[in-house]
Amino acid sequence: MKTIHAVKEYLNTRQTPTIQILHIVILCLVLSQLLVSNFMDFTTSGEVDHRSLYFIGTWTHIVTGITLLPISLVFIWIELKRRGFAFFFPYLTGDFEQLRNDFYELKGRKLPEPSTGGIAAIVQGLGLGALLLSVLSGFLWFLSWNYHHPLSHTFMEIHEALVGLVAAYFFGHGTMGALHVFLAVKHREIQTS
Repeated sequence: MKTIHAVKEYLNTRQTPTIQILHIVILCLVLSQLLVSNFMDFTTSGEVDHRSLYFIGTWTHIVTGITLLPISLVFIWIELKRRGFAFFFPYLTGDFEQLRNDFYELKGRKLPEPSTGGIAAIVQGLGLGALLLSVLSGFLWFLSWNYHHPLSHTFMEIHEALVGLVAAYFFGHGTMGALHVFLAVKHREIQTS
């Protein structure tokens, strides 16, 4: 119970309640998308096979993906407005100072604190980009498939490739986030002992 309270306290210092809710909703929707994508089926003509149990998986993936699109856009907009572009993408403005500092901390076997322009912020920015590309490419694929566009299959392949980035980010970000929380909670417990 003490650990759960410490985790909540840590997250409350890092994220607003709105961001926490959006984070959890996106986490659940992305996890659903990754799981359900294994239960999709199309005929050779590109149509959904209505006789297959995969019909439900296909439409669940599509509806969840369409739901994820506006939620992701709102999340990305709020984060960029709240922290600014340079927080997530300092290298695009030529700022490498915090990144250099974070590498020195890592070299000294210390996990750097999340900060503007640091490794954690850059990784978050890459995740926001991967999420944006994934939901937009999925929506483009859905529209092209729905209107029987000849490039529909190409758009599907692009979407699948971009989803690979989101899947990698999903597991990497989750692992690093859990490690940060664990170390922060352990540090706090040591200080209060």
